[in-house]
Amino acid sequence: MIEVQINSINNLIDEIKKLKDMYGKQPIWFRGQENSNWHLEPSIFRGKLRQKENYVTNDFYIYVKQIENNTPNKDNYAAWMSLMQHYGLPTRILDWSSSPLVACYFALERNIDKENDACIWVLIPRRINVQEGFGEFVYPIDAYTVQQMLLPAFKNNVMLEDKFMNKIIACHSVEKDLRMYSQQSSFTVHNSPKKLEDICDDETLFKFVIPCESKEKLYESVNILGISTSFIYPDMEHISKDVIKKYTE
Repeated sequence: MIEVQINSINNLIDEIKKLKDMYGKQPIWFRGQENSNWHLEPSIFRGKLRQKENYVTNDFYIYVKQIENNTPNKDNYAAWMSLMQHYGLPTRILDWSSSPLVACYFALERNIDKENDACIWVLIPRRINVQEGFGEFVYPIDAYTVQQMLLPAFKNNVMLEDKFMNKIIACHSVEKDLRMYSQQSSFTVHNSPKKLEDICDDETLFKFVIPCESKEKLYESVNILGISTSFIYPDMEHISKDVIKKYTE
């Protein structure tokens, strides 16, 4: 896997231009992580809930149905999975963005890790889908193919076709949600415990490492370019936070 060090916004733009020259109009996705040592694996595979995924998703469904009027149909697994990811439940999906600035924000927003570098992962989604046998196409998350990939999260001992077993697929978000729209969200769905960095070749996945000493300067640049808390989370709570920050710093 190719790693590149990023020290400034100009540096980031130059590296993305190189990728654009290589891949033309193919989509390029970005994911920011505050610790460059973290793997590319969904939250449900990282902790104690891995063996209890069906219980987690079904409890969420039951409790949400009790308090919300407008909920997705029961078998709309894509919509339910998007809600779970949105509200912080451990899921089998990873968030990606079409915006490198959004990814940079997520890599640097908390900056609580003073000892480890941050990073931006860069994925060529069509290539991972070809590699995993889904063709050179990036599906919407509510497509039949992706719904089948999500099925094991909701049903125990489900019998899937071989082509959906132990796979990872890239897909687009389609939920009507302002936060997802602002963040230019897309996903990889992981029907497999494989780490993405372990299965991608040097033309599918890249890693932009942000050294500790460059974090603060780069985060300041991202804010100057308009990627603020209320841009990422467009609601009144986060508008308030940006207003307070504006007049207290």
